[in-house]
Amino acid sequence: MPRSRMKPGSHGEITYQDLPDGRVRGTLRFRRVDGSYGKRRVRGASKAQVRRSLVEAVESEYEAVHTRGDGLTADSLFIDLAHEYMEHVEFTGDQRDTTRHENRRLIEKKIAPLMGSLALREIKASTILRVYKAIHRETPRQADTCKALISQICSYAVMNDLMVANPAREVKSAKRRPKPIYAPDAMELESFRAIIRDYQDREDRMGPRPSDLLGDVVDLILATGARVSEAVGLKWQFVDLDADRPSITIAGKIVDSKGQPKHYEDYLKSESGWRRISIPVELVPMLRRRKIASGGNEFVFHTRTGAPSGTQDVHRSLRRVREWAAIGEELVPHALRKSAVTAVADALGIEGAAQFAGHKRSRVTEQYYAKRAVQAPDTSAVLGSFQRSMHKQGDVVDLESAR
Repeated sequence: MPRSRMKPGSHGEITYQDLPDGRVRGTLRFRRVDGSYGKRRVRGASKAQVRRSLVEAVESEYEAVHTRGDGLTADSLFIDLAHEYMEHVEFTGDQRDTTRHENRRLIEKKIAPLMGSLALREIKASTILRVYKAIHRETPRQADTCKALISQICSYAVMNDLMVANPAREVKSAKRRPKPIYAPDAMELESFRAIIRDYQDREDRMGPRPSDLLGDVVDLILATGARVSEAVGLKWQFVDLDADRPSITIAGKIVDSKGQPKHYEDYLKSESGWRRISIPVELVPMLRRRKIASGGNEFVFHTRTGAPSGTQDVHRSLRRVREWAAIGEELVPHALRKSAVTAVADALGIEGAAQFAGHKRSRVTEQYYAKRAVQAPDTSAVLGSFQRSMHKQGDVVDLESAR
């Protein structure tokens, strides 16, 4: 019977030989991770010493396979695998800082309480289905994100020989009805602007007059279609007011999500997000006013202390205005962005709107941003004959008498 081959990253039995000087010589045959074989010999005062020396000598040759995911085994807990996966994506740079931060939050707050203490060998498709349903009952929008994250973690386990297959791939997501696109029209937007002015100048207000942050950010979003994070992250170096066609360049954003300190990032959601936008002349006076009052600050929107304004500042101000005027919660900065994108789509087409919005694919623009009806073919001439026949004199038939 032929001798069985060693697995890559393993070694055979150590053979010992007593030497004339009283020492022991040990020989160890091993197989490297690339499949090749090697042999090591060492001498020592005892078999135990020889064994330790040999194991240490060959360990580096197959460490990546031998340790199986930095010490994880099929009996390791899912939460330990999740933590190692997050360290792996940080090492590879596959995810942006904001994405990694949100994924860590979902692991700790949503996933770990439901399956973090299970051993990897206990994770099945039925396990993930149970977790998906539990999250979907509380926060339906986060359920698909959590399932995708679990699938990524399980794929990492498969890559490290800790799972045979990815059980998350067998779990189907619940179908979601597409929500109608809410994009306020011109009359609604003019009314909203008036409400902001009335809120700032209300007679019963206490303390100093509210800042112009909300109104100015609203005007900038409607003129550029920028995301609120891109709007508050606008720097003066990317504003050109003296050109024949004044423009701004969207080149960064402010990040201030839960659990993260507010900071500026000089990269956007995608490469197509870096874009230069010609602005209406109506927006120039607001920008000039803020430029004069900036005091040399690099950000267009900043607080009294000089720090850049954050997205939460805008959302907080907008929430107060909505509550004061009893406006529906659907009026958020992203709805204003959709209004701008819809207007551009109607005038320049969906491809132009996608470039304006910084979308990589126009399908995203059409599905989630541009509020418009599908243009049906011109059938007026074809169906007009039905209308003409019904309006001819003497063509009215008495159905009762006909019976």
